[in-house]
Amino acid sequence: MRILVDEAVDRDIVSGLRAYEHDIRWAAETDIGELDAKLLDLATREQRTVITYDTDFGELICRDNVPAPYGVILFRIHNDVPKDVKTQFVVSAITSWDAWPAGIWTVQMRHTRQAA
Repeated sequence: MRILVDEAVDRDIVSGLRAYEHDIRWAAETDIGELDAKLLDLATREQRTVITYDTDFGELICRDNVPAPYGVILFRIHNDVPKDVKTQFVVSAITSWDAWPAGIWTVQMRHTRQAA
């Protein structure tokens, strides 16, 4: 799968996706500070699905009609979720399909603390 990962997404998630041999372009390495609209344009030109924590991508697509023919996957993960659990969850969600259908997908995870 060809993926453009937004710069706010954790390095561990990027590393996990690369371990599954996905073609990853991480904005934190190549496009620091780039506007979301430019990242969507880049993803379209390079035929990449965007992975992000940023709701601005959905606003650009729905409100401003910015095209995203290869889709955007928005992860909404509660701050209490431990980093290793978050990493495993995102990597597992992405690698569960060879390719996500085009569209805007929101994947939400909440964490309940276990009683000691």
